[in-house]
Amino acid sequence: MRVLTTAAFLLFILFSLPLIGQVDYNNKATEKIKKQPELEPERNQKQRNLLSIYIKDTKNVLYGNPCMDKISERFGYEYVVMPKNASKFHSGFNRSMHNFFVKTVLFFRNPFWKIISNKKAKECRQKTGDYAG
Repeated sequence: MRVLTTAAFLLFILFSLPLIGQVDYNNKATEKIKKQPELEPERNQKQRNLLSIYIKDTKNVLYGNPCMDKISERFGYEYVVMPKNASKFHSGFNRSMHNFFVKTVLFFRNPFWKIISNKKAKECRQKTGDYAG
């Protein structure tokens, strides 16, 4: 009987050891440390699909500039550079109509999107020194 009690006590201790070492993160203890904060996303918003505005060249677009990418993502669009032999839009009319509908949607989201975007692009250009078009 004494052996069974001792064995039960040892098993209880062995199975409860992992529970003793757990940290309660709900009470905001000082043990709650982010190990790699640079790998976490900047915000917890759901990613939305960006509307594409097709352009021929990157003049005055700041294509690839991180500052401008954040601004265009804020309004929900992105610039896509189309090569001359692109199969999706053979004619300039198709590309123009697509861009017209995208800009119309952007207008109904925020009527001043183009003005704000141009102003912020100018600020980004001055901050980063990206004057090459």
